[in-house]
Amino acid sequence: MSIGLFIDGQYLYQVVGRRKIDFIKLREMVERELNDIIDEGYYFSADDDPPLAEKFHNALSYPPPSGPGLRVKVYWLQRKKLFWPDGTPVIHPTERFQYESITQKAVDVGLMYHLTRAFHKRQFTRLALISGDGDFHEPVQNLVENENVELYLVGSMNSMWGELRPYARRILEIDREPLISELLYRPAGYGSAASHSSAASNSNAAASSTAATTTGQ
Repeated sequence: MSIGLFIDGQYLYQVVGRRKIDFIKLREMVERELNDIIDEGYYFSADDDPPLAEKFHNALSYPPPSGPGLRVKVYWLQRKKLFWPDGTPVIHPTERFQYESITQKAVDVGLMYHLTRAFHKRQFTRLALISGDGDFHEPVQNLVENENVELYLVGSMNSMWGELRPYARRILEIDREPLISELLYRPAGYGSAASHSSAASNSNAAASSTAATTTGQ
């Protein structure tokens, strides 16, 4: 038995907002709550600031126990200027810049591709999914119904796709207590964070310092 962990970075940001998450603690929490070991973990994101994102992604990929050991998959962002129905640009009232819509491309497709590929290669028996998108609910439902995979949804009940809820063995609400306090990043020397090695502290400092930017895109 083993766990496959799949994280949609944008969804995670929507759940926790600007609170900084310790990804080592996130991995440990999933393993504890599911009473099993993560065999493969993936983090999916789209970024438009490569230098900043690279630092964050390197921290995420640092192997356990000093890091969360996630396989990072980066896709692209699409920017589109916003206009009113009459064709005039939508301008900020004081800063005078034109508003843009920013959407991530191919993240959902990439997540589902790697999820199904990892299952057929590694045969994990438990799926921890941090995503609110329901576009791929049928492949996930197939794993539950036909492959005997246990589904665990991680996130917020307010934003989880309803199609997947009936298939979940459990729902871990990380936007509520006690889990949210457990997952918050704290600098070395503060409470339990003091027990982390210097490498873990450096990795998480890099991850947390950029989390609001990278996971929100």
